[in-house]
Amino acid sequence: MKKIFTLLFFLALILQFSCKPEPSFEGTTDVELIFKGTYDAETLLIDTEYDFNGTPIRFDQFNFFIGNVALVKEIVGNPEETELLEIGFVDLSFKPVDATNAASGFVVTAPNIPIGDYSGIKINIGVPTDLNKTSWSDYGSGHPLRQASHFWSAWESFIFSKTEAKLDIDGDGGFTHKLSYHTGTDDAYRTRFIATDMTLEEDVVSSITLTVDAKMMFEGIDVMVDNATHNLTDLSLINKVMDNLAGEALDIE
Repeated sequence: MKKIFTLLFFLALILQFSCKPEPSFEGTTDVELIFKGTYDAETLLIDTEYDFNGTPIRFDQFNFFIGNVALVKEIVGNPEETELLEIGFVDLSFKPVDATNAASGFVVTAPNIPIGDYSGIKINIGVPTDLNKTSWSDYGSGHPLRQASHFWSAWESFIFSKTEAKLDIDGDGGFTHKLSYHTGTDDAYRTRFIATDMTLEEDVVSSITLTVDAKMMFEGIDVMVDNATHNLTDLSLINKVMDNLAGEALDIE
């Protein structure tokens, strides 16, 4: 009798495991975030003259961090996020000799993203609070945060973005009026959601192209008076710059 019960027990186990469905594995693909710097409808290039409300302007650099970027889908009325990347650095400071690359855009690749339908993308501009508590020296070569040039030790913060340019206010060919907007601190971290329907297919690289208009960085700012952010007392101006970067300046192509 004992042998019969033992046999029945093993038969039950066999049936239990044989009836379980095969585990399903969701397919993945890579997603390219392509950032294109513009000035109005033109491709943005540093050391290149543009018109700023009748005044010639030239840019020296234009770059920023992006953090906790995610694709969003609606699940029974509730948004569900799929992370693309924790932190990245976008540098749109292309020189004239790199005009072809500038037109193609700066690419940040997010690997192994679950396939499916999505309804939008969430982009945070700046460095997330937990990472902003660290220092550039905490990271190895190749990491987006390994940049001594983008860390404020006095503020204990990374520099979230740099927009540097010069104006020729006299029209004499001398670009002497400097604009230098460096942003940072946790209060300046900004979130932007952009609705866009997309379908990711397995092993088919998908691209999301975003444009960043450098001219819009100066919206609502008197650049003749408030031309720089380098002190803790400049927080209101820093917040305005970040509002512009995460707002009117950023769009999807």
